[in-house]
Parts: sequence; structure tokens; C-alpha cells
Amino acid sequence: MTRVRGSLLLCLIVAALTTGAAAVWQADAAPGLHVLFRTGEPAPDGGTFSEFSDPSINAGGDLIFGAVIGGARARETLYIRTGGRVRPLVSTGTPAPTGGVFRAFSDLLLNDGGTAGFLGRTTDPRVTEGIYLARGDAITPLAAVGETAPRGGVFTDFANPTLNNRGVVAFVGRTVGREGIFTASHGRVSAVVMAGDPAPGGGAFEFFLDGTPALNDRNGIAWVASTTEHHRQGVYTLAGGHAVPIVTTDDDAPVGGRFTEFGSVVLTDAGTVGFIGRTARSPVPEALYVTGRATLVPLATAGQDVAGSSLTKFAVAVIDAREDMVFELSLPVIPQAIYLATRAGVRPIVRAGDRAPGGGTFTAFSAPAFNDAGQVAFVAETDDGRHGIYVVSLR
Repeated sequence: MTRVRGSLLLCLIVAALTTGAAAVWQADAAPGLHVLFRTGEPAPDGGTFSEFSDPSINAGGDLIFGAVIGGARARETLYIRTGGRVRPLVSTGTPAPTGGVFRAFSDLLLNDGGTAGFLGRTTDPRVTEGIYLARGDAITPLAAVGETAPRGGVFTDFANPTLNNRGVVAFVGRTVGREGIFTASHGRVSAVVMAGDPAPGGGAFEFFLDGTPALNDRNGIAWVASTTEHHRQGVYTLAGGHAVPIVTTDDDAPVGGRFTEFGSVVLTDAGTVGFIGRTARSPVPEALYVTGRATLVPLATAGQDVAGSSLTKFAVAVIDAREDMVFELSLPVIPQAIYLATRAGVRPIVRAGDRAPGGGTFTAFSAPAFNDAGQVAFVAETDDGRHGIYVVSLR
């Protein structure tokens, strides 16, 4: 259940271009849906937009997004949109504070205070990758390849950084032969949990999975991990400095059968944990869950009929402070709808075949971002071959 977040060269959309995916219905554009940018339009710093990355949106509706810019100075650039104004943040080919120049960006982050972050790759052979924060025009490295990692070794790779409103970044960091979950703030990097640490229930943590970690504004952390004890998987949180299981593959699922796999973990400030869970020997092989007071609550289930279509396998899921979840399906491979799941039910937000503001009808969608104001931001392709960044307000 592995996913890659925020890739600047959006493979989903590129794939959609080659499939010629056809709309199966047509409806008016969803209420509250509007387009911000489309390919072929001029970029604010020259050239034209030719492709977009997955955006990140904060509670004020500000966005960070990446774009491939065509023209005389072909490049990839990260942009910040604040109060309707757009400014470039950093481009490939510009000097990186760790050495060399930037050559690629992914995993874009933005908190409510306007601090932006990203995973950047550089041309420096010693510092090939780092996690960077941007405040105003200043870009500073938070963690970089080649730096000494807490508890030994040096960092060789990073994955899945996430940023909270306190300016803390949590991420998966790898050293030679080992990986762990780390936090970084104010120039200090700390280890939260490492492969090899004792796991509750026996054995040791082995590796960390699918979008891990999730981070909230109380510095709470949740993650999905595999352990050495008969390769048990589980969803865990940190309590009093110790890992506590929410659910493991030793547990029975509310929909029947035994859990076999977890992914796409999310966490609210109130401590509610959401995740995708797969099950064996169950009439419901997969579901989207949130933690309740005494039991897990399935918000959406595979096979469930939603607006005339059956839900299949779940992919990306994000949550807001109200514990509403926005998600996509991994089948079909090219996502053709974005859904909202609440305790009251499931409905599509936008689907292939809907009319798109700005022209055309939707054919495919990227991973959605979701804020506490009920806004969903995403990249989509339309049947005229163009891509755009769209925002829809659910409340």
C-alpha cells in the first residue's frame, strides 16, 4: 500500500494522457469548485505552465504547488499563492544552501503560519537530498544527506516529511541498513522510533510503511510499521514516549475477518487516527477507518455503492479537524473520482465526466489536499488535454 506524495512530474496525469480515458457521465461542475491555473497559461515569472504537482493547502486557503515551466527557460518551480497573489519560491538550477543547485522537488508542505517546506534533490554529490524550510525568501536545510543521524550513522535518504503549525517536521530517515522516524525543529533532529527498537506485543520494529508518519499540532505522531514478530503490521501512536498499538494484524476487523495490512495513516489534533485497513476471509476486503471511543469505525468499505459506482481499493486518504476524510481509489489505476467520507455517509466530490470550470470535462485527478476550512485542492486533467489546479469548498 505504498504511495508517493507530491511528485513534481505527475505520473498520474502523464499516464492519463496516454490512455484517452473516456467520461462515462456528464454533470455540471460541483458547487464551490473553481480553477486557479491551467497549463498553457503564463507563469508569473516567465514562460508558460506545462505541468503541475500535487498542491498543499493551509487553513487560510493559501497554496504551495510545483510547476514545470516551458519556454526559453525551461525549469521546475515551486510557487506560493497567498491572498490571490502568486510568487515563485525556488526553481531548479538555483543554488541550494547545502551545495550544488536544486534539480528536483517533491513532498510540498505549507502550514497555517505560511512556513513552506519541501524535499529537494541537488546536484551536489555529497548532499544529494535534503528537507528544506522556506520562511519568506530564506530557504534553510532542516536535515540533509550526509549529516550525522541521531542514534548513529549518517542520513542517506528521506521520505514523507510532514509539517505542523508549530514548525515541527516529522519524516522517515534512512541510514545504511536502518531507518527510523525523526522530528526536526529549531535546528535539532531527534529520533522518535527506530528499526530495531522493541515493539509492543513482541519483536522489534522492522520498517515503516505507506505515508508514515502522520503529525498533528500537539506534536502527536502516528505511523504504520512492520515488526519482526511473525511480520506483524500495526498502526501505532506515541504515548509518554512509548509506542502504543492502535490496531495490528493480530486483531479482527469490524467488517469481519482478520486485518492483514494497513496504510495511509492520518491524525487529528484531538488524537483521532484514520487509516486504510485490508482484511482476509472477510466479505469486505478493505475499508477506511477512524478510531472511535471504544471501537474502530469504518467510514467507507470496498464494494459499497456510492452514487451508482462501487468502491474498490482505497489509495490516498486525508483528514480534517472534523474527522471528515477525503480519499481516492487505487482502482482504476488512473483515479477518476475524489470522495468525501463522514460518519453520515460517503459521496463523490468530483468525478470524471463532470464539467470543469475553465473548460472541458474532467478525466483524471491527482492526490487531493484537504484543510480544516473544508477546502480540497487537486490537480486534474480535462478532455482537452490540459491540466489545472482546482479548489472546491465543501462547506
